[in-house]
Amino acid sequence: MTSNIVTVNGTVGIRERIALPEGSVFTVKLVAHDGEVLAGAAFDAGVGDADFTLTVDAADAPNRKKLGLWAKLTSSVGTWGTPELVHVYEPLTDLLLVRVEN
Repeated sequence: MTSNIVTVNGTVGIRERIALPEGSVFTVKLVAHDGEVLAGAAFDAGVGDADFTLTVDAADAPNRKKLGLWAKLTSSVGTWGTPELVHVYEPLTDLLLVRVEN
């Protein structure tokens, strides 16, 4: 029996080991090959690296091999992100964000 839900798990973080100020937020989006955002989540960055889980209806993601992830960290000390979509690897996709100049 096939599941009606596609689940993508991973971690998101930054390379720099800095204290993130209160109010820092990670945003992660699951994106189809055509650029459509299928699922997303935003959560407190806390002390750094964080786990995420995104789910989407399997009918909206018929080709799991063409799914990508986009992520961003917004804080008062800077912005980090994925410069391009990151291919989804199963069972876990690690996203390491790079600093984005404002």
